[in-house]
Amino acid sequence: MRTLIVKPIFFQLIFSFSLNFFHGQTNKDLFLFDISKIKTSKVNKNNFKDLTETLDISGSYLNKLNFLLSQKNTKYYYIDSIIKANKLPPSFSCLPLVISGYQTNHKSEFSARGIWALSFIAALNKGLTMNNYIDERLNDKVATIAAVELLKTFSKKYKSDNWTLLAFITSPNYVSNIINKAKSNKWVVAKKLIENKYLFNINLINWLSQIEIKENKNLPNKSQETLLNFTFKEDILFDAISHFKVLNFKEINKKNPFLIGQVLPKKYKITLQENMGNFILKYEDKIIAFQDSMLKDLFYNPEPISTNIIYKVKYGDVLGQIAIDNNVSMEDLMKWNNLSNSMIYQEQKLTLFSKSKKDNENIYLYSVNKQKYFWELVEEFPQNTIKKICKYNNYQELNNQQKLKIIHK
Repeated sequence: MRTLIVKPIFFQLIFSFSLNFFHGQTNKDLFLFDISKIKTSKVNKNNFKDLTETLDISGSYLNKLNFLLSQKNTKYYYIDSIIKANKLPPSFSCLPLVISGYQTNHKSEFSARGIWALSFIAALNKGLTMNNYIDERLNDKVATIAAVELLKTFSKKYKSDNWTLLAFITSPNYVSNIINKAKSNKWVVAKKLIENKYLFNINLINWLSQIEIKENKNLPNKSQETLLNFTFKEDILFDAISHFKVLNFKEINKKNPFLIGQVLPKKYKITLQENMGNFILKYEDKIIAFQDSMLKDLFYNPEPISTNIIYKVKYGDVLGQIAIDNNVSMEDLMKWNNLSNSMIYQEQKLTLFSKSKKDNENIYLYSVNKQKYFWELVEEFPQNTIKKICKYNNYQELNNQQKLKIIHK
């Protein structure tokens, strides 16, 4: 009797463990991107009433998928148009949703990048530009064109939507290995050999492609500013531009996510607001001339703006008395040495600028706080200009906690 009771319990435990293990796999671990990082906004319509039973996706991820589907039909509506224009199956337009969750800077396990998760080799073969200044995999529309060409190649080769999707998500080598092991190119026969993670995502793509969004309230917003493509004859640094006009460089990066440096590369189409692009074009020669001087450190004055001395703190010194003895204010003394309070210690070295010889400009040593470029300093301290910063410092990319002389009121 004990044997008859123990066996069912044993197998029940094994079955329960298997279900729990599979359920764990069919959630976060099966997605090709980190779905937990997707930040959702309010989505009115739930398009996944039957999805939980169909693909066993936990409810915590349904809202994120619903949000991504709304992104597909609003922000990324053009992908459907490009897919349709190239006579590819509509389901293929769901690939970036499933591969990257539309995260431009998404990096997959294969070191691929962009919303289409294109590998370096695949992108290079499709003519995308990737260098020190540009990674066109991060240009959503350019990457979409390249991805469509790759899909057309796979579609022609496999003559099967599912095999095409699998080749795009993994690689043609992976597909060849599956077909060889199965000794059949029939999807129904070979799919049992496909890794559960990839099979799950292909099923998800096929499910998503069947969902029709009936509400078209959230149409893409058209910016009030006219956006145009501009090309420039030389590489132009953001720092050089900002000497002439403080532009919204963060917006430039947002409109051109493929830019991986703080420079507008020469002879390459850059999307800018019309007034911004026209300003750079108008003053391009002056900006480039300034940039040449900036890069050669021609503005830099190695002599300090005023006579400075290094004072070594002795036993019994107090900051207030040091300031009085050297005819400077305690406030200036603290600014020059980045002191948050009046505490000093023996053998500490303090920089002192002689007030009698000091310029009208209030120069002090600033400890860089996460800024990497001079234009970021100008944005934070508008009393400075790029030329003035270059006058007191060598031009360079900045490091955290690096000391710079800047004007501070």
